Amino acid sequence: MDLFEAIRSYRPCRQFQARPIPAEKLRSILSAARLAPSQGNLQPWRFVVVQDDERKRLLAQACVKGKPVAEAPVVVVAFSVEEDIPVTVGGYISAYPLDVAVATGHLQLAATAEGLGSAWIVDFHEEKVRSVLGVPEGVHPLAIVPLGYAAEANGGPKLTGPAEGRKSPDEIVAYNEYTW
Repeated sequence: MDLFEAIRSYRPCRQFQARPIPAEKLRSILSAARLAPSQGNLQPWRFVVVQDDERKRLLAQACVKGKPVAEAPVVVVAFSVEEDIPVTVGGYISAYPLDVAVATGHLQLAATAEGLGSAWIVDFHEEKVRSVLGVPEGVHPLAIVPLGYAAEANGGPKLTGPAEGRKSPDEIVAYNEYTW
């Protein structure tokens, strides 16, 4: 699947088959995250791949809606590392959450291109996640991403037509100045 097809076809997946993900596909997906751009190429991310059922169960308990985390064959937890990036954006926000978000987006698009479903879960209790995975201070979980083959029931509504449920380009794009 090419990049634009992956972008158009991505939908959050919350139900997964029990079928395992081949190691080669998982390596390819993680490599896509690793290759994401970052401020100063500092790569302020770490990814913990969780395949152990008990740890997935505990991570699911750390999430507000954790069922996909418990049921997915693989869960990737994306972390930001404070010391890896002292850069701020516009002088008011640290760049590391943004960089980790870009890497997580790469991971999800690669998963889609490999025929897998994923979801981006951010509604979790940080301290519980840190405890389950033994995370040191200065490292923060930013996303929990269950990965797997989508269950048939996950298909959901197919988006059709040019709008595809999204804002039109005129609503989000301006040229040369902010015109809204």
